[in-house]
Amino acid sequence: MKIRLFSGRTEPPSGASPIATPAQQVAADGATRVIGATVLVCLALGPIGAWIGTLAYGRSGAAAVSVDPVVDRSGERAAAGEYAQRVVTAWLVATRDDAGELAALVPGVPTASLAREPFVVADPAVAGIEEIAAGVWSVTVAATVTDARQVTARRYFQVPVTVSGDVVTALMMPTPVNGPVPGLEAAGGYGSNVEVTSPLGQAVSGFLGAYLTGASDVSRWTTPGTVLAALDPAPYAGLSLDTLRSAQQLDATAAPVDGQTARLLATATASVTDDQSAPVAYALTMTARAGRWETTAIDAVPVLAITPNTTPSPAAPTGTAATP
Repeated sequence: MKIRLFSGRTEPPSGASPIATPAQQVAADGATRVIGATVLVCLALGPIGAWIGTLAYGRSGAAAVSVDPVVDRSGERAAAGEYAQRVVTAWLVATRDDAGELAALVPGVPTASLAREPFVVADPAVAGIEEIAAGVWSVTVAATVTDARQVTARRYFQVPVTVSGDVVTALMMPTPVNGPVPGLEAAGGYGSNVEVTSPLGQAVSGFLGAYLTGASDVSRWTTPGTVLAALDPAPYAGLSLDTLRSAQQLDATAAPVDGQTARLLATATASVTDDQSAPVAYALTMTARAGRWETTAIDAVPVLAITPNTTPSPAAPTGTAATP
């Protein structure tokens, strides 16, 4: 084998792999160590980075779904309502000679303008209450009041009240206001008259008679699966169906189709004796089965409006129909 010297370096024979110099070997070893260290650092930081990312995501998620806590103000509401009732009662019965309770409830009350003769007050109750701001309530109190003219009426009074812990304060004396305005038409969704002597009317009469007087078994008049028990003890001895109106146009004299429903408003006279009776009203959902009508529910709310030519869907066999 011939060895050729060139520039101080020994060259390998032709076709053989080059031989690294000592300097190149040192550089290669250093690079290997750096690469290895880098790999170890990456491996070490991998779980830490994943943990940091998870923590950051969790915090951002928590921030995204966090909501303000719901503050229970039912205690304040009850205290404000009760205090307002006391203020209204004390204000109505207070006189120039006896304003002690009112003066204690409402600071700075002008006793000189109070009545010489007190009003007669009965049945005070909270008719409405609204939270104006945190701890500030506007309470409307209803009371039956009889004045010196012997005129008795249900009156309404507004009282602003603040509640702070156990301290309740009336901000001013009661303000007489109007009460709720009666609706112009009640249960206006029943636009079709139904004869009380029709098969549908007889089904309603039979149910109400069983429900209010115990004259027969209620289940005889109800849809299977409906949970409706007769009032116990029975409050009345007799019942007479006066009027019957339907929310849909229907032929009450014809045999109904199975599954057909009807929303009805029935008014009746329920009697204890010949000298004692009471008018009653029931909003009912009826369902047809086997060619006859059965009571499916006593509706909690009557039909207030209905779209013409609307076909009602079958009612669920429960004791209470869905709110219209």
